[in-house]
Amino acid sequence: MSKLEIMEKFMYTFVGNGLHLIIKEQDNSYLVHTIEIMQKVDEACIVKEIPVGEYFLHMVAVDKNGQEVSIICNWSPELLQNLLETSRIAKEAGCSSIIMFKEPTTNNWMIVFGRPNEHRNKTQAAYVI
Repeated sequence: MSKLEIMEKFMYTFVGNGLHLIIKEQDNSYLVHTIEIMQKVDEACIVKEIPVGEYFLHMVAVDKNGQEVSIICNWSPELLQNLLETSRIAKEAGCSSIIMFKEPTTNNWMIVFGRPNEHRNKTQAAYVI
C-alpha cells in the first residue's frame, strides 16, 4: 500500500466514524476534527522539510481551551499503520478515543486508547500489616 493510500485510510478512519484522535503535548491536548491530505506542488509551500511532490497531512483540532489549531504532519507510513491497527483494536474493545503522546526530546510517540468520559470506580484495598 502506498503512503497516499495509507493516508486516505487514516483520514477516513478518524473523521466521522465515531473514533476520536487526541494529541497530547506537554500541558495541552488537541482533539482533531478535520484531516486533509495535501501535496507540496512547489517551493512556495510553507512546509520546507517536505520535498516537492510529497503528500502530508493537515489537521485542524481544538485545544483544551477551545482554541482552534492547525497541525501539519509528515508522519511516516509506519506511524500511520500503527494508528490504523490501534484504531481497529480500540473499536473491538468498544473504545472511542486514540490518544497520542509525543516524547518532547525525540520523534517517538506513545499511542493509547480508551473512553474519554468514562469514570472508573476506584475500589479501595485495605492492607493489614
